[in-house]
Amino acid sequence: MTLNDEYRYLGSQLCTSLTAPRVRGLYLPAAVPDETYRDEFGFVFLDDGSVGPFYVSLGDMLRQLWRRHPQPAAFVADAEQLLDGYGDVDLAARGLAVGVFNALSAAVMRNAGFDAPDRVGGDTTRDEDSSGRVGMVGYFCPLVDRLTEQGHSVLVLEHAPQRIPERDGVVVTRDPAALRDCSHVLCTASTLVNDSLESLLDTLGGQVPVDLIGPSGSGLPDPLFARGIRSVGGIRFASRENLLAQLAASQPWGSAGRKYQLESDTYPGAETLLARLANRGADADQP
Repeated sequence: MTLNDEYRYLGSQLCTSLTAPRVRGLYLPAAVPDETYRDEFGFVFLDDGSVGPFYVSLGDMLRQLWRRHPQPAAFVADAEQLLDGYGDVDLAARGLAVGVFNALSAAVMRNAGFDAPDRVGGDTTRDEDSSGRVGMVGYFCPLVDRLTEQGHSVLVLEHAPQRIPERDGVVVTRDPAALRDCSHVLCTASTLVNDSLESLLDTLGGQVPVDLIGPSGSGLPDPLFARGIRSVGGIRFASRENLLAQLAASQPWGSAGRKYQLESDTYPGAETLLARLANRGADADQP
């Protein structure tokens, strides 16, 4: 199966375990004529309050979402039907599918009692990655700052190189194969939205460790770990209301959530989490 197929299949399992959850509301940032220099996110909300972020600053994706959902807060839909967007070339449909999967994953992790370990923001390298050039898919300015301060050079794969200012220690490329010479690769999870991750992993051929980071990667990572990704960083929100309050106040919304990181060698797996969820439900049904 393709990566999209696996996400669609796993998402269907999550819907079954959560007993047909529904989407009740979206948050969409205001669109601008040119999204090139922005990094904005939308959010999917489930009826239980679970939140799923997804990247929206891709071409005219955000404008398409506004045209289709002019009243996003009032949007209601079957979650499983929206997962069909994984098989769609349409960015707006794919983005919603990623957001729905992330929201379903948040619900499963919470109801299964799984507390994902915090992500330590300053840890950009590991001992085994301490030398050599660091690869980066997408431009993360704060991470680049830390890496260059640590003495690393950074090779950035970026589809819009005009986003990246000229600076010492940073080289920009459009050739994914150039990343094979890096000690490791930090990859934006927006590649799940624009459907570029699988081809990137094929190009790298397992020759370099890959860590996926970003809010769009806030879903159960089983399909990613099966393809050799080393770790996945995401974000969880304890309160939909707190997030919406931050957004309404035009405040940085990251403080409304908690960043976490899952490692391929310690993550328990979706099968285990769904079994825990089923057991908790069975216990709740006991007199």
